[in-house]
Amino acid sequence: MTYQPYALAFPAAEFDLRSDDFDNGGPLPAACYNTDTGANRSPALAWSGLPEGTRSLVVTAFDADAPIPGGLWHWAVKDVPATTAGIESDAGASGGADLPVGAVTLTNDLGQAAYSGVAPPPGTGIHRLFVCVTALSVDRLELPEGAGLALLNISMIPHTLGRAVLVGTSDASA
Repeated sequence: MTYQPYALAFPAAEFDLRSDDFDNGGPLPAACYNTDTGANRSPALAWSGLPEGTRSLVVTAFDADAPIPGGLWHWAVKDVPATTAGIESDAGASGGADLPVGAVTLTNDLGQAAYSGVAPPPGTGIHRLFVCVTALSVDRLELPEGAGLALLNISMIPHTLGRAVLVGTSDASA
């Protein structure tokens, strides 16, 4: 059985999410890897067709196939203004200077407040990175200092208006 992390998520309207860096279901570019040959860069993302009433967005990247219980969260950004139509490649760099004003990067599962590129361990096959943009009905998602990604996901539930998911694949041999 293949784990689909959004199958049980709070139901939400769909909108369009795309990337100039990879096709949905296709391989992530080497630039998105955190390996000797990768550049550890977050992918460029663009969205459209946000549900009416959207006031902010949350962007996450989750490896559902990481060989650890619960998978691995590579990236989480909250409070992206709804007036933003996308983010450029490498916007997930440490410090978030290329993120829209007001956006806040949370600490990922690797302890970094940044995008951490994929690096599947040898012998673990192909991994799926679920890049998700969630449309919210609030300008800011209030979380306590140091909040984890589980609390982020729980806190989004009553404010979720829409969700778009784009899947990129990574391979330990890349």
